[in-house]
Amino acid sequence: MDHQPIKVNEDLELRYWQTKWAPELFSLTEKNRQYLQPWLPWVPKTKTAEDSKKFILTCKKEYKNGESLELGIWYKNSLVGCVGLHHISKASRNTAVGYWLSYEYYGKGIITQSVKALLDYGFNTLKLHRIEIVAGTTNIKSCAVAERLGFKKEGIKRDVEFVDNRFIDYAIYSLLENENFPK
Repeated sequence: MDHQPIKVNEDLELRYWQTKWAPELFSLTEKNRQYLQPWLPWVPKTKTAEDSKKFILTCKKEYKNGESLELGIWYKNSLVGCVGLHHISKASRNTAVGYWLSYEYYGKGIITQSVKALLDYGFNTLKLHRIEIVAGTTNIKSCAVAERLGFKKEGIKRDVEFVDNRFIDYAIYSLLENENFPK
C-alpha cells in the first residue's frame, strides 16, 4: 500500500516507508551512528540492512493499525532522516513526535519544517488534541525544535532511559490543538 508523500516545500517531502529503501536507511543510520547512539536506544541494535527492513515492516503494520505514522524525510530527492508520530491514541487524541536527521543536513530547518508538517497533519487530519516532544535535556538541538515550534515545556523526567551506558533525563514538551504554532 503506497501513499502520497506529504509535500513540505519544493525541496522537502515526507514519504511513507517502502521496504526497497531498507539499504538506504541502514546506510544513513550507519553514517550517523556516532550522532544518534547517545540519544536513541535502537541504534546499537541496528546492525544490518535487514534490521532496517524489519523497522520498515513494523512501521507499515503500525500505520495500518492506526498506532503510528513513521515517515522518511527526503530532501532534494535524497533520504536524510526520519520523522514520525509515535503511540497515537485515538481515545485520548494524543501522540508524540520523534525525529532524527543526518548530521550533514543540520542547520537547514529540515527537522523544524518536517515536524511542522506533521503537526498540521496531526491536528487537522487526525484531529488530535495534544502532541508531545520528549527530548534528552542535554540534546540541545532537539529541545530547540520544540521551543521554536511553540511547544510548552512541562517539566523534566529524571533518569528515564538507559542509553549509551548512561541514564538520560527527558524534557517533556507539549502543544495543544488550540495553541498556535508557526505556519
